[in-house]
Amino acid sequence: MPISKKPEKLVVDANPIFSTLLGENAKRLFFESGISEFAVTGSILDEIHTYIPTMAQKLGMRQDFLFYTLDLLPLTVYRSKTYRHSITRAKMEVAHRDPDDVEILALAIELGHPLWTNDKDFEETGVQVFTTAELLTMYFPKPS
Repeated sequence: MPISKKPEKLVVDANPIFSTLLGENAKRLFFESGISEFAVTGSILDEIHTYIPTMAQKLGMRQDFLFYTLDLLPLTVYRSKTYRHSITRAKMEVAHRDPDDVEILALAIELGHPLWTNDKDFEETGVQVFTTAELLTMYFPKPS
């Protein structure tokens, strides 16, 4: 979906954060794009904390390094009371595909910010969605 301007604020799903922890290009968006807010739910951070030990073991990395990298990300964590009024709508939109996506969608609805995710479950939810590739192209276009 073409847009007229770059988003200034984003709600971030878990997968771009995992990509960043793995050293992929998503990190450029956090540190070089000028985006003023990367909003997340506490449940997203809980999910990431749960998977870091397994990730570290599979990749032969130190988990304290991954936790440190996570702490460096400029994330604004929102408590569930912030988006509780949007939970019902979010459930209607996405719970049938993935109940774990309800809270992050509710936050995007409540804040009115686009959602940064690589998850197809958010298509046709009424919230603007950007993939990592789309955002990288938008903020860091290749010279012609």
